Amino acid sequence: MTDSDAKTLAEQLERRNKEIEIIERVASQISKTLNLDAIAKTMLISMEEYFDFKHSMILLLDGSESTLKVIATHGYKEEGIGAEVKIGVGVIGMVAKKKKLMRMANLGAQMQYMQAIKQQIQPSEDTVVADEISLPGLKNAESQVAIPMLMEDELIGVFSVESDQVNIFDKSDELIIKILANQTANALQNAKLYQLEQQRLQDLDKAHAELADLNTNLESKVADRTKELVDLSEKLAKYFSPQVYDSIFSGELDVKIQTQRKPLTVFFSDLQGFTELTERLEPEILTELLTQYLTEMSKIAIRWGGTIDKFIGDAILVFFGDPESRGNKEDAMACVSMALEMLEKLELLREAWRERGLARSLNARMGIHSGVCTVGNFGSEDRLDYTVIGNGVNLAARLESNSEANKILISEDTYLLVKEEIKCIKKQEISVKGVSYPIQTYEVSGFTSSSSSYSSKLVKSIPGLSLTFDPNEIEDNDRAMKLISDVLSRLV
Repeated sequence: MTDSDAKTLAEQLERRNKEIEIIERVASQISKTLNLDAIAKTMLISMEEYFDFKHSMILLLDGSESTLKVIATHGYKEEGIGAEVKIGVGVIGMVAKKKKLMRMANLGAQMQYMQAIKQQIQPSEDTVVADEISLPGLKNAESQVAIPMLMEDELIGVFSVESDQVNIFDKSDELIIKILANQTANALQNAKLYQLEQQRLQDLDKAHAELADLNTNLESKVADRTKELVDLSEKLAKYFSPQVYDSIFSGELDVKIQTQRKPLTVFFSDLQGFTELTERLEPEILTELLTQYLTEMSKIAIRWGGTIDKFIGDAILVFFGDPESRGNKEDAMACVSMALEMLEKLELLREAWRERGLARSLNARMGIHSGVCTVGNFGSEDRLDYTVIGNGVNLAARLESNSEANKILISEDTYLLVKEEIKCIKKQEISVKGVSYPIQTYEVSGFTSSSSSYSSKLVKSIPGLSLTFDPNEIEDNDRAMKLISDVLSRLV
């Protein structure tokens, strides 16, 4: 090898080392960030530093893949960020289309020719031209080089260089510039994807925030609406017996005209002397008294599982066996037990009313009958009434009218169902309209000793006398008998 060959080889080796050093430096700079602008600016500054490219720009392919858009410029007075170049138009556009490097020289002569053409086809003053961002350029440019920025042969953008000198591009630098352009393309694409992901995350966070706000508002609206519905349902519940209300809202009972015949035990009660009382009391006091009475009776009816059909002034109609039934015997027992508890409660109410100055206390008459009745929704398509009708209801009402004050009169049908646990006194037969035979009646006197509801405790109260008797609590029978004798002697 001659000295000349050795010198040439050494120069080539030095150049390659320098190229590798440049590639490493530029790669190190652009890999420090994922910011598009920072990467593009680093590339352009490096191009001037290593290759003396004083006027350059980078354009990226937009989402439509039909246009290139300027994202960074170097050395121009007007930056022109956002200026667009269509694919296939001009030097930059053709480079993007063909993905091939292009060099242009003698641009001065070409620009003069283009200016003349523009003057000939200049639009009239009436023509409205849309505002566009101008592409940066030198007025006295003599040469231009445009290099496609590729990543695995996929176009990312174009790197363009202009100069007022004729030859600015050393062909020996072509390979390294292409490598740097492609490295930058790779960095820009990663940065673009990163920005898209960041934007997606921001949009997602915004959507989550909006959704959370919507959920909060929705929960608030649902809570408000639920409260309204609960308030409404509580108001509606006052117009229905609890069993009927529950059956409607659970879907077990259709809200339509439908009836059925089934065995029921019907209870009817009325206050004796109430009409006379209405003439003597102020409306407000009368309303308070009646409300207290009906409230206490309703609580007892509900506790025993009765369906409150309706209130007719001071009268109460309750039936057992629909919409739920525990069996004919159990329904009859519950009804009679309810009536007994009502009488006990009424006795306490009478005492309270007397303390308020009501000299003439109210007494209740009660009638009970067990038999087949028609029950269900009656009425029109627009307004329904859940009730019971038939001879069984009429018979219960007739039993009530034949009952004595604060007594329970039941039919023989009911008596046969409850006689094992209820003590009854046989009373007279009565005739009822619609029934061809006389009805034997029985008066309820309490629970039998064999009944699970039987209690030896006795609580009674009348004007001037209150009696509480519980043999299980008496410790001295002789003393108790002496006390009773003293009371009896004073009554003689």
